[in-house]
Amino acid sequence: MLHKYIMEHGDSVGYRRGDMICREGEVCQVVGIITSGYFQYSVIDTKGENCITGFSLEGDIVTDYIGSFLNGNPAYTSITAGCNSTVVQVRIKQARAFISENHPQLISDVSSFLLAEAYRRYIDLHTKTAKERYIELSARCHGDLSMIPLQEIASYLSISRRQLQRIRESFV
Repeated sequence: MLHKYIMEHGDSVGYRRGDMICREGEVCQVVGIITSGYFQYSVIDTKGENCITGFSLEGDIVTDYIGSFLNGNPAYTSITAGCNSTVVQVRIKQARAFISENHPQLISDVSSFLLAEAYRRYIDLHTKTAKERYIELSARCHGDLSMIPLQEIASYLSISRRQLQRIRESFV
């Protein structure tokens, strides 16, 4: 229902590679559906390096859900276009008003889903190999990871580019 609402009431906005929907430490103002391209969620580590913590791909919702959407607080991550991308988006305030009026249980349901997703990813970091996590990411992209640079994939998997190359070579 949120997906349908955004598609019906949102504006199509183009983002160039590197454009941010939201910067870590700022309140995210929009929620959208990616119609082309992808976005990366990232944080800066203690060494000052950018670490990819997740991706939103074509057809996914893109926003800072936990901090900004739920609570109106600053985002924990930056959300950046990984390539030229298009998003149909609405203001978070507008989406929250729609949900409150029409589907008040939705926020609880989505929150439960995201908590389960985050916990699964946390467990996967400890129980699955980088190769297994690469295969899962590849499945999310329908086998086509070509739009995501290798360094971003390696960062997301918490491995070096060299390790990623070895994983990719094992499929040839």
